Amino acid sequence: MRRLFIYTTALLVALASTVAIAQKVTSAGELEATMKKISAANAGAGKAIKSEAYADAKTSVATVKAALMDAENFWVMNKKDEAVKLNKDAIAKVTALETVLSAATVDQQAVFAAQKEVGGTCAACHKQFRVQNEDKTYSIAPGVL
Repeated sequence: MRRLFIYTTALLVALASTVAIAQKVTSAGELEATMKKISAANAGAGKAIKSEAYADAKTSVATVKAALMDAENFWVMNKKDEAVKLNKDAIAKVTALETVLSAATVDQQAVFAAQKEVGGTCAACHKQFRVQNEDKTYSIAPGVL
């Protein structure tokens, strides 16, 4: 019974955070803000995973997924098919990470592997569509839009 309560609470928190940030991205400035949300949530997920706080990790991963879904609109509006494809791939990898985190008994090595896959999709998009600034933040690469 306690386990059901914990999972239900985690699910409700994840859904509430998804609704709270659900806003389609329409401008480069909004994309930058959304990417910062993703970065912070992804860092939180990483810390939670390392400390085996899987309910917290699931909440952070849900935030990442919702923000990626919102960001997809930007790439669709700007007709960047490759970016849309990479964004969809990132959403799929985040969904796979959610699935691993939702297992009755979480396999930490499987979580690490799924998390690495998410990182790979982020890196692929950053390589093609983003540029790292001197302060280590990212912005849209020149000539992309």
